Amino acid sequence: MKKPTAITLLIAGLTAAGAASADGYAVPAIQNNGNSGDPLPLFSEERPLTDRDRQALARAQDWINADQYPFRDGDSVTYLYGGGQATVVCAPLRLCLVELQPGERVVQDGIHLGDSARWMVSPAVGANDRTHVIIKPVEVGLETSLAIVTDRRTYHMRLVSRRDDYMPVVAFDYPDQINAQWESYYQRQAEERQRRALPETGENIADLDFDYSIRGCSECSWRPLRAYNNGQQTIIQMGNDMGQSQAPALLVKTRQGEQMVNYRVRGDRYVVDQVFDEAVLIVGVGRNQDRVTIRRTGR
Repeated sequence: MKKPTAITLLIAGLTAAGAASADGYAVPAIQNNGNSGDPLPLFSEERPLTDRDRQALARAQDWINADQYPFRDGDSVTYLYGGGQATVVCAPLRLCLVELQPGERVVQDGIHLGDSARWMVSPAVGANDRTHVIIKPVEVGLETSLAIVTDRRTYHMRLVSRRDDYMPVVAFDYPDQINAQWESYYQRQAEERQRRALPETGENIADLDFDYSIRGCSECSWRPLRAYNNGQQTIIQMGNDMGQSQAPALLVKTRQGEQMVNYRVRGDRYVVDQVFDEAVLIVGVGRNQDRVTIRRTGR
């Protein structure tokens, strides 16, 4: 007697199943709780939000939906960092590059995608030590979010895929970088003012007229070192030994002769509240008189 083969047993099993079906003993179909046309849910039911939750969500939506319009900067679409959620539009078979700040680096495990199955993200370092994050979708009609964590900041972006539309390069302007540029500008201005200023008074040399001649009494210890005007006042810087001797009197020469004028002594300087053409400093009287003439030459 021959033993039954595997094929014989398979045919017998199928015949028995058909007979059972004919007798009303078919395998029951998978039930879907009466909702035969609805797909099975992917997530559990949402929990209700509190008033505080809704308020916080509204603030987040304000940031996501902020009216931040990018601008063109060379070959890139540029967003202001922190002004809202940037949108990056990509297309299959095209590359989208997100440029980071020069020297900025993505930290380890710093790339977080909402849909990592249908989006590909990889890093590259280009010129000027600048990291580029390369983004590629695999399908059209996708939308997800991307977070890039670096050693300086965190980027939150919305990714959208389209058939033909895409952004080749996306970059950012940074408020702290702009502030640093202004601070550097102000620092350079301050250094320039300091370079152009008189060390003793801080007056801007560019605003001063030093075209004066000083003649007479070269041996006098109080003889002026220089004279200049700022357009409204004349300043006479006296010798270092003036405080140890008699302070000279100041007379301004006019058409009516030499006249006393009002002036103030500030340290080693005479400050005269006018711009004169010629004046004299006098110490003593008669034959023992010492005179120094100050004449404006830059008229």
